[in-house]
Parts: sequence; structure tokens; C-alpha cells
Amino acid sequence: MAKKNNANNTNTLPEQEFNIIVSDVHIPRMVPIQTLSDEIGISYKTIWQWCRQNKIVYVKSGAKYLVNVDKFVEFLNTGEHETD
Repeated sequence: MAKKNNANNTNTLPEQEFNIIVSDVHIPRMVPIQTLSDEIGISYKTIWQWCRQNKIVYVKSGAKYLVNVDKFVEFLNTGEHETD
């Protein structure tokens, strides 16, 4: 019995299908607290406190806090953020 060659049988998506999936993904703009503070004029300490109080959406990368800008604007407009 001949062995089948699995080299052509990969687990990758066709390029066209991959492009559709990637284009449907919204990647949020994440910026450090200092950048956000400089851009909008709210003090670094205030934004940092909002992060520590979980009032705004952020991720911590090492020692840096990266704030989700879209969710931050939503917080400024409504005083709260939606949970997805």
C-alpha cells in the first residue's frame, strides 16, 4: 500500500478566506497613559487612578498601562464603559 503525501494537506486557510476574517477584526488603539494624558490634557495621575479603580479599559504590559482609546472616549462621554 502506498503512503499518502500529507505535504499538500495543511491546516492553513485559503488566502481569500483569511483576508475576510482579518478585515472583520477591529483592533483597538491602545496607548500608554502618558500619551493619552498629553493628547487630551487629563493628568497622568488621574488616568492611572481610573485604571487602578477599573473605571477604564486598559491592559498592563510589564510596567506600562495601555489604555483602550475608544473605550476611554466612551467613558468620558457616559461615565462608564460597556462590557462586551
